[in-house]
Formats: sequence, C-alpha cells, structure tokens
Amino acid sequence: MDQIRKPALIVLFALGTAAPILIMLLAPQPASRQLWRDGAVGLGFLGFALMGWQFVPMARLPFLTDIFGRAALLNFHIQLSLAAFYLVVAHPVILMLGNPRYLLAFDLLGGVWRLRAGVLALLLTMIIVATCVWRAKLNMGKTTWIWLHDILAVAIMGFSLYHILRVGYYTSQPLQRGLWIIYIVVWGILIVYTRAVAVANQK
Repeated sequence: MDQIRKPALIVLFALGTAAPILIMLLAPQPASRQLWRDGAVGLGFLGFALMGWQFVPMARLPFLTDIFGRAALLNFHIQLSLAAFYLVVAHPVILMLGNPRYLLAFDLLGGVWRLRAGVLALLLTMIIVATCVWRAKLNMGKTTWIWLHDILAVAIMGFSLYHILRVGYYTSQPLQRGLWIIYIVVWGILIVYTRAVAVANQK
C-alpha cells in the first residue's frame, strides 16, 4: 500500500505547490505582461506556496510519518524551507533589478499597503528563519520558539495573501483568488491538527 500512497502523496504535493505557476501559464495574460516581471511573480508564488507547506509541522502528521519516516520529513522540511526563503527573497530582488522604482515598496511609512504588506511578510520571514537557525544562540526555549513560530507564520500568511490579492497581478480571476484562499484554509487546518495531535500525545 505504501508503494502506492508514497508516490501519490509526492505527486499531490508537487501539483499543490506548482498550482499557482500552472494558473499563470493557463490564465489570460495581463495587458502589461513583461517576461522579467512574470519570472519574479512566479518565483514569489512558488516561494510562498512552499513556505506555506513548511509552516505545517509535517513530522507530526501520523499519516506522513508512517510512510516517509520522521527523520526524512524533518530533513525535507529544512531543505524546502531554505528553498522557499531564497525564492521569496528573489521575488523583490528581480523586481528591483528590472525596475528600480520598486524600491519605493520598502517605504513602510509612506508606501501603499498592498506593497507594504509584501515587505512586512518578507521581513517577518527573515525573522522566522533567523529564529530557526539561531534558536540555540538566542537562548530561546522550545515552547517559546513554537509559539513565536506559529504567530509569525500566521502573520506572514496574512500579509502575503493581502499582498498577492491586492496587487492583483495574475489573481484577478475568481479561480486564481480561490486557490490562495484554499491554501490558507488547508494550511490552517493542518497546523491546528498537528497542534492537537501534539497536545494529545502529551497527555
């Protein structure tokens, strides 16, 4: 049975992660389409999708650990988290290289909220990565780190979704917007479920 479920889950994960890119390719193209901006948007979409899955403690999901093993899932989580971070950082870097005017997005005091939300999501992403990498050096307890991780994850999801939907580049169609809302709902359910499993195991 695992020989069937394992590849099936891998394919579902790949399709679920690549769905925003597939929609970009199949959806009507914006009138102001530019290749470099399309690339930056695609990397941002892919990075956020990957990051959303990493917010879910996969190593705590019994139906996954039974198939892949906890050690493999932890290693997978670390590698994909770094990949997601690099993709998310590449998104604004490419935009600014293509058009330096995008630097104005980093004006957190006078900029428009649809851009400020993206910058805030990026800054919080840097913080969450820093707490993961340097948790020991920061002398942060596991419980404190878990709560901080969850709070930052929710904030990043919120700011990112607001940024994606308000900018509206490749998210003007109901199907496109619905995809991101489905992402948030699925990630939220999985996060709550893993926390409930963790609490149940402590009893």
